[in-house]
Amino acid sequence: MEVLAKVGRTAALPWAPMLLMPVGDIQYDGPDGAADLPRLCRHLAWGVAHGAYFIGMGDFVDFMSPSNRDRLATAGLYDTATSIIDRAATTLEDEILALLAPTRGRWVGLLQGHHYFSHLDGTTSDTRFALALGAPFLGDCALMRWTFRHESGGSVNVKVWAHHGHGGGSILPTAGLNKLYHQKVRYPNVRLFLMGHVPQLGHVLTDGLDITDRGEPHLLHEDTHYVLTGGFARGYLEGNQFAGRSQGGYAEKRMLPPAVLGGAVITLTPETHTGIAQQRGVDIKVSS
Repeated sequence: MEVLAKVGRTAALPWAPMLLMPVGDIQYDGPDGAADLPRLCRHLAWGVAHGAYFIGMGDFVDFMSPSNRDRLATAGLYDTATSIIDRAATTLEDEILALLAPTRGRWVGLLQGHHYFSHLDGTTSDTRFALALGAPFLGDCALMRWTFRHESGGSVNVKVWAHHGHGGGSILPTAGLNKLYHQKVRYPNVRLFLMGHVPQLGHVLTDGLDITDRGEPHLLHEDTHYVLTGGFARGYLEGNQFAGRSQGGYAEKRMLPPAVLGGAVITLTPETHTGIAQQRGVDIKVSS
C-alpha cells in the first residue's frame, strides 16, 4: 500500500475548494474500439478548464488481462515475437497518452489496474503512464492524507482511500458499493473511498457520530463518501465484429449489464463550522 501526504509537490493545499476527478477503466484497444474517446476528452477538458486534479483508477488500456499475461509468460515465444508484442503495446499506450497530455502535472497519482502490459525493460503500462503524466505510481492501493491550510495558520486534513477494485459483482449496481462499505471497518478515519473496475458510476454516503476533543463535550456528525468511479469503455457495440463475423465483447458474452459511462467530480471544501462547537472540517460533494 502506498501512503501519501502531498498533492503534487504541495504539502498543503490553499483554503479553497479542490476538485478531484477519478479517471479509469478507459480500456483503450485502438481508435475504433470500445473506448468512448469523445466522452473521455470532454471529461478531461472540463477538468483542465476548472483546475481539477485527477487520480488514475487503472485499466487505461485493454492489454493485457491477468490471465493473458500468465499465458504469454509461459508461451515460450521467440525473442523477436516478444519484441513485436512489446512494441505494439507501446503504440497503444502512446495513443492514449496523446489524449491525456493536457492533464500532465495535474495527477495526484495513478493506481495499477488489471489490464496492463509488462514490458521487457521492467516497466508496465501503468508505471509508464504515471511517469509520462508526472504523477506518483500508487500500486494496488493508496491511502492519502491531504491538508488544507488556513491563512491564519490553522489546517484541516482529509483522508482518502483508493483502489482499482477486484472481483466480480457487476450484475447488481450496489455490489461495488457494498464492497466499499466494508472497507470502513479497516479504515475508520477515511472520509472518501474510491473504486473503479465494476464499472458503475455511483455514490452513497453514511453519517458517523463523534464527540468534540476539547472543552465542553458536544456531539459531532461526520459523513463518509463511497464512490464508484465509472469508466469510458462501452460494454455493447452495435454491429461489433471479430474475425469477420458478428460477435459481442466481454460484457455481451457474459450477459453483464451495459457499462455506466462517465466519471465523477468530487469537490472537497475546507470550512469552519460555527455552531455549538466551533470546528474546522472538509465538506465533500460528489456529482457526475
